[in-house]
This record gives sequence, C-alpha cells and structure tokens, in this order.
Amino acid sequence: MVSRTTDDYMALACAGCKAVNEPAFWAGYDRASAQGFYDYFRQITEYEPKRAAKFCIEHYCWLCINPKEAEDPGLAREVMALIPEFLKSPNVLGIGEIGLNKNSRNELMILEEHIQIAEDHDQLILVHTPHLEDKLKGTKLIIDALLNHSKINPGRVIIDHVEEHTAPLSWIRGSGQE
Repeated sequence: MVSRTTDDYMALACAGCKAVNEPAFWAGYDRASAQGFYDYFRQITEYEPKRAAKFCIEHYCWLCINPKEAEDPGLAREVMALIPEFLKSPNVLGIGEIGLNKNSRNELMILEEHIQIAEDHDQLILVHTPHLEDKLKGTKLIIDALLNHSKINPGRVIIDHVEEHTAPLSWIRGSGQE
C-alpha cells in the first residue's frame, strides 16, 4: 500500500475491503543502506496502519529484505538485524516476502537466514518463487531450504507465485507428504 494513493484506500473501503496484507517488497531500485530499510519498516508498521484506519481498513505487513537486494550479504545482514525490533508491531504477520530471484548463492544464504529469524521468533513465512525461466529449480531450492529447518511448521508457510509445474512440488513437499 505504500505505493497506493489515498484514493485507492477510499476505493477499497467502498468495495467493502476490511483489511490489506502488504509483503515487504523491492522498491524498484536497490536501497543504499540499512537506514533506508529502517524507514521503510517504520512506514509499513506505523504510518500505513494509521492511513488505512482512516478508511476503516486494517493494514498488515511482512518484513524482510527482498531477494533482489540479497546479493550484498553485508547490507542484507544489517537489514535483518533490524527485523526483530519490528516484529513486536501488532500488524506484522511474519517474515516475507522472502525467496529467490536469480537462484544465486548469496540469495540462498540470505533466504536461509530469513528462515532462521522466522524460526527463532516463531513467525509465519511468506515465500516468493523466482520469476525466471528456472522457476522449478528455484522452487526446489526454496523447499529444500525450508526443510533444512526442522522446527518450521509447513502449515505456517505460504509459497506464492507457483505455476502448474511448481504447485505440486510446493504442496506435496510443503505439507510433509512425499
């Protein structure tokens, strides 16, 4: 909702919308510092809930550093160190939208660290599968990363952006059924 106008909130309210769910997302450019993420996290945990409430809409959000910005592990870790402070906000649903973009080693490493934050703080997880021609490989890597964390309950994980060739893998492996 951070990219939406007040008119959009009004239209949602007129359509009967009672709540919105906003995953942390890539801003269309790589942020230059952890301070930029700090301000963004404040926006989606403090400002947007107040703006939505003016239209009787509840605003919920997820926290993470997007996979597109995970190529710089130093920056990613600085950002992830901020997340526990914001998990106390009543509108935070969990960790997300985490996942992979190019299926790189750095993205996979940061994905694993996001999963660990979710495990450590008993949070829901929202996963975004890659928008690449190698979506199947990326989905398999994501599922394997989730399965590497035995304390993660698959029923508390949402895998988004699945397609006909990744949906069965996401459902079967994600549910613990093989």
